[in-house]
Amino acid sequence: MTERPAIGILAPNRSSTSLQALRQLREECDRIGVHAYEMRDGKEVVDWPGILICLGGDGTILAAAEQAAQHGCIMAGVNLGHLGFLSACGCDEVAQLVQAIATGSYDVEQRSMLEVMPSGEGEGAESGLALNEVALMRAQTGKMIDVDVELDGALLNRYHADGVLVATPTGSTAYSLSAGGPLLWPTARVMCLTPICPHSLTNRSVVLPENVEITLHPRERRGRAGESLIYSTDGQMTRTISLDASLTIRKAAVSLRLLSLPGSGYAARLRAKLGW
Repeated sequence: MTERPAIGILAPNRSSTSLQALRQLREECDRIGVHAYEMRDGKEVVDWPGILICLGGDGTILAAAEQAAQHGCIMAGVNLGHLGFLSACGCDEVAQLVQAIATGSYDVEQRSMLEVMPSGEGEGAESGLALNEVALMRAQTGKMIDVDVELDGALLNRYHADGVLVATPTGSTAYSLSAGGPLLWPTARVMCLTPICPHSLTNRSVVLPENVEITLHPRERRGRAGESLIYSTDGQMTRTISLDASLTIRKAAVSLRLLSLPGSGYAARLRAKLGW
């Protein structure tokens, strides 16, 4: 078996900004003598690189996170988007990133992931992983849902809301934050349950230990028999699930290894990204 390349490059967006960053990255790798190659589609790769550089925004990293985690690949994001919470650096720091990889002077953060397992009948129902969150919503927009939420088999609450989402600490700055959830430190050993626009003002986010198993049971509402719901993982993959099915969510056995540069602490990232 041949030795795996030192660096894989994922640049799905072929915009002028992305192509310029790709060219700069290749030139820097050639200059330092780091072997790198471009991956056109991460899902079709047999031999994954030890380190994968993603050119784009957080969505680019999220799209490849499940495969990277399963293959033990370290991901390094070069932010070409807006917030870039998951990125190691901006396009103006590509040289610093390649130098850090070449010398091994970088840190690796272990980011927990969620495993979601549907049960019962559902169209396209299958297990999957999420780095940010799992969200359950009604397929028809503008409609609310009733969901019984159980923790390790014990009922927590029946939510009447637009939806319910379960987020990792990494995902606390994404959909969960928009839904009113708290900011969580990315290395905290917790997960967060947040109702989306709940009907009751007393329904608020609940921070849970990471070893709890969460089950979401949709409940049929009067006059809506036969309707279906959808659930999404990281906003990347959306699947339909029937009202007589359920979702079980727990901490995944694998985690994402995320590269960070020295001196790029999370507190500084929060200040920069949130304008504090």
